[in-house]
Amino acid sequence: MKHFLLAVSLVACGKSGRGDSAAPAVKIDPAAVNALVPADLKDKLVFEQREVKEERGKKTITYTLAGPKDWVQDGMMFAKLKPKTDMGFMTSLDVGTNCDGTCEPKDWAKTSEKVDFAQFREGGKIIKDELGKTSHLMIAEKGDKTYVRYASWTDGARRYSTCGATLEAQVAAAAPAFAKACEAMSIKGAD
Repeated sequence: MKHFLLAVSLVACGKSGRGDSAAPAVKIDPAAVNALVPADLKDKLVFEQREVKEERGKKTITYTLAGPKDWVQDGMMFAKLKPKTDMGFMTSLDVGTNCDGTCEPKDWAKTSEKVDFAQFREGGKIIKDELGKTSHLMIAEKGDKTYVRYASWTDGARRYSTCGATLEAQVAAAAPAFAKACEAMSIKGAD
């Protein structure tokens, strides 16, 4: 009986009960993302529901989101996709989690600002900057690249999740599509 109650309580608590960064399940909508791809890129950039895996030792973290079809992951240490065709050498989509030091509950808005967003405030041009109660989205231009950065968290979590795209000129106009893709991501295996 004790084991049954423990199992029920663990299921009832879900990920947030263990302090995971993963928010409750979200609807991944590639059609909504594809609707934001500019007309001149529609034949080169198509989003579909993708799983991107990251292996850290014996642990595998799976990120599910609307990701570009045919983009490849060239290693399992990082959850990073790159285009197979020429869309600029630095063009990529990265997802992950972060705790900036010890993994314990923190002020994730403040932490993600320092780690993910502050670098664009000096010397960059901010196109969009939306800070919510449990998320932050930024689109910025710096140098000849456009950057999409998104961070989300659950209050009391031990880490926060990140999604970002680095876009060279060939695909910079698709930044709103990448932002929409980043806003709906689910994570399995992070603790």
